[in-house]
Amino acid sequence: MQSLVDLASNIIDREVFTSCTNDFSRIKYLLSSSEFTSLLQKSSSSLLDEQTTNLKCVKTSTEYREKGNEAYASRNDQLALTFYNQAIRYAPSYSRELSLALGNRSATLFNLKYYELALQDVHHALDFLSSNDEDNIRRDRLEQRLYQCLKNKSEENQTIDDKNKQLDNELEQLKSNQTFNTNYPSLTSYANIQMSTDRGRHVVSTNVSSTLKPGTVILIEQPYASVLLQPAWSTHCHMCLRRLNLLLFVCSQCTRAVYCSSDCLQRSIVWHAFECRLTIDRLDKMQLLALRLLTKTGWHHLLKNKTHFEDYLKQNQIDNQNKEIYEWNNYENILKLETNSNKRSYNDLLQRSIQACMIGMSLINNTSFSQEAYEKLDYQIYICSLILSHLQSLPCNAHEISEFIYHRLTPLSSSCSEIGAGIYATLSLFNHSCNPNVIRNFIGDTVIVRLLSSVSSNDIELMDNYGCLSATMDKDERQKKLNEQYHFQCQCQPCIEQWPHYDQLPEGTGDKDINSKLFDEAFQRLIQGDNPLKDDLNIFEEFLALCDGQFQEDKKLKGKVYNNAQEAYKQCLNFFSHSFHTED
Repeated sequence: MQSLVDLASNIIDREVFTSCTNDFSRIKYLLSSSEFTSLLQKSSSSLLDEQTTNLKCVKTSTEYREKGNEAYASRNDQLALTFYNQAIRYAPSYSRELSLALGNRSATLFNLKYYELALQDVHHALDFLSSNDEDNIRRDRLEQRLYQCLKNKSEENQTIDDKNKQLDNELEQLKSNQTFNTNYPSLTSYANIQMSTDRGRHVVSTNVSSTLKPGTVILIEQPYASVLLQPAWSTHCHMCLRRLNLLLFVCSQCTRAVYCSSDCLQRSIVWHAFECRLTIDRLDKMQLLALRLLTKTGWHHLLKNKTHFEDYLKQNQIDNQNKEIYEWNNYENILKLETNSNKRSYNDLLQRSIQACMIGMSLINNTSFSQEAYEKLDYQIYICSLILSHLQSLPCNAHEISEFIYHRLTPLSSSCSEIGAGIYATLSLFNHSCNPNVIRNFIGDTVIVRLLSSVSSNDIELMDNYGCLSATMDKDERQKKLNEQYHFQCQCQPCIEQWPHYDQLPEGTGDKDINSKLFDEAFQRLIQGDNPLKDDLNIFEEFLALCDGQFQEDKKLKGKVYNNAQEAYKQCLNFFSHSFHTED
């Protein structure tokens, strides 16, 4: 894609492009240029052309199935299941190979006492059988297994996806325990949105009748759209971003998209039906997320609101006067997130404009996303303009979605690993501080924001961290990174007062040491590799609240022990949410 950007840069009139003052006019200039569109059509190797990789393959499916048969014969059912999953992944739709792989997987599931899942595979395997003698023998065998599954269902193994089900139940319980903001329903009643010239839209505390302690839930929100990074394509669900457990549910057309359940598979069709046809592995995460925003929203909604959305793209203004309830699943809220277009350089805007044209025209030409746009320039400009707006706003507003990798033998090396990215309508409104007072973590791609320190009054700004902590990064490095990606100069207290690194912090908790036997015991469990207890979350929260009690609301610089308590609390939260435990 970069090669096309370089070639196109040579035929663009810099003066004319610079005179374009909004995203719509930038795209209109490019797509109205016959020289540019000709180059776009010729550079098929740079476009998201029709999918030619990640295709189904009989040979690969057979090889995996044969490996599964060897493992099954050796009574290694878990290994056999792994191979049969891959055999199903590569088997062409409605093929003999798919029927064989499903039938063999059902035998393994039967051995593992997952009778309901085995029944599903048996039914699907039967659907693809013919009426020849060989298939008749297989039919008798499968029907016998079906009978055995029904006979043994009372002994069903209940351990499948227990962790995910438990997390789902805990998330629903967490939601049921909250009272939510009427106008911003992803926020709890302890938070609201304010607007100011220097801070823009930002989150503040509200309804504070007594001190809000660390751990208080501030936000629970699903992403409008999320994407899985390529390294996680084989290990995590493309829909909910959770780690795959027992079974794979696969796209019928490609091997790229795998899912944790048939429900996730069905829900993904609305956008994957288009992306399945494109070589999206050429996109980086922000480009893929920009594409996903359109495929998930759908052409019908975009066409219905074309006049309104185009007016926004043409005036290039942020409309913060939302008269309606600010919903997480309203595309307009995502479209109107800050793009910082007026702070971007000529090269930055040109590169993103060319990328938007490549992505948009590939979507139009190689899929059925919009039949009207195939030959209508006006619609092409509209679609590519939307993508351009997203290519600017996403780097400033999208969030990394991570999984906590817990190393049982070396717990101090445990850390969060990025597996995807998501765009959250309300989460995007939190401003940054190098010493944040909230912490976010994930269950799948649902984000939960909690207080990290106490809040004792209304209208205190609740601030997230964009990856630049004062305890671990020099001020100059933080300022440079924040300015390059988010286009602002941080004026938080640690930056103004030039707070020291962690190793230069005072010992203890601050002005005076606060001792807690329960905290010491919980902290030692964490660093020595013992699994934390659910009660440890409360212990860390209470200790932080106790420490906060000795400080004024001005967030006075605190000591190493307080910092340790915050980090322990973060790790404990991650351990009990979106985590993967390994012995390595």
